[in-house]
This record gives sequence, C-alpha cells and structure tokens, in this order.
Amino acid sequence: MAAPTNKQQLLDKTLTVLKKKFHPPAEPDKRPVLEEVVFAMCRESLPTATADAAFARLRRAFVDWNEIRVSSVPEVTEVLGDTPDAGDRAKRIVEFLQEHFERTYSFELDDLEKKGVKQAAKQLARYKDKGVTDFTVAWVTQRALGGHAVPLDGPSVRVLRRLHVIEGDIDDLESTRASLEHHVSKANGYDFTEVLIDHATTICVEVPLCRECPLNRDCPTGIEALARQGKKSITAVAEDKPKKK
Repeated sequence: MAAPTNKQQLLDKTLTVLKKKFHPPAEPDKRPVLEEVVFAMCRESLPTATADAAFARLRRAFVDWNEIRVSSVPEVTEVLGDTPDAGDRAKRIVEFLQEHFERTYSFELDDLEKKGVKQAAKQLARYKDKGVTDFTVAWVTQRALGGHAVPLDGPSVRVLRRLHVIEGDIDDLESTRASLEHHVSKANGYDFTEVLIDHATTICVEVPLCRECPLNRDCPTGIEALARQGKKSITAVAEDKPKKK
C-alpha cells in the first residue's frame, strides 16, 4: 500500500490533472434535500450530462413527487429512457418516495438541515434498504447538508483501485470513503467528485482507454497496460520483418 504522503500527492495530482481535462461546472444552486436524494439516484455511476438529462425528464414528465410515487416502475423507467440501468434507478426512486411518504406523509426532508451533519446522514441512511446507497448519503451530505463527504460509486472505486489508492477487498464502503476524506479536503470535495465520476465513466471505463488517459504516467495500472501494449507492438513489428534468406 502506498505511504500516506505518496497517496496524498497522487490524489492532489489526480485532481489537478482531471480538472484540466473535464473542467468541472460551477456548483449548482442548492436543491431541497429530498430533490437532491432523487438526483443522486440519477447521478450514481453516470457522467454529469447524462444524469442531468435523466433528472430533467423526470421533472418534466411528472407533476410532483407524489405522482412519481404512485406510478409503476415501468412508467418511471420509460421516462428515464435510455439512461443506463433505468429500471433499477426507477425502482429505487419509487421505493424511496413510497417509504418516505409512509413514514412522514410528506415529501419534505429539509428538517435534516436542522440536525448535525452526522445525525442527518445517519437518519438518511435508514433508507438504505429502500433505494438509498452509501453514495446517495455521501452525495446529499456534500451537496445539501454542508458536510464533508466524497461520494463513491462503482466506477469511482474502479479508478481508485487502478491508481492503488484503494487496495484489497472493500468490506465497508463507508469506512473506505472516510479514509479517502482524510486526503481530499472539504474545499476540494465538489470538484474531486465531479471529475472522478466523469473520468471513470468516459476514459477509465471497464476496458480502460489508457492511451487517452491524462493520468497514464502516474497510474500503476495504466503504466503496466501501456508497457504490455508496447511489448506487443515491438513483437508484432519484429514478426512482420522479412526473414533473411
């Protein structure tokens, strides 16, 4: 495992390089807490533009949150359209809205802002069996509750593994995230989240585009991959040379 100092330097450089590549947008106007929960369900594992489009379709197609709550999952899935994993996202959104309504008979969550950040996050985490993930809790903590959190979804974890920032099995994503938050300051949390997800969903995908990656000189996985590709290229050129008679 990399020493803490090396890990800090690597994360600092990752943020600097990816900000130049992806130019994170300015922080949007603050949303109501419940709205941010639903947006997080659209944003998880998706680049900004795709998530924004999916969320906008939801808001246009339905009168209010209650209409989404009483709609069937296939109906909400249809509205999400070609959004990746649209069915799963629709199911999570409907389940969350239904559970919250049954608990409070309302579509408000702004009371969480009056609680301490830790208590608010803990209360939101009670919905984890109803569509809310650790990513959702961390996203809302960062964007709506004014707390320090770095949301981690599957693609983000994949990037951090390839960088060797995260190593070994993750038994507890919350603890892994808390460790990362020691190296990413609250002031950098928004930009880090934005560029990491965009990088993970456009370049450092399942079959990574290492030659196009702006981190390929610092990423252990990328360095190894490009070295293997280079050896293959050298071998191919040698095999193509005409043999001397």
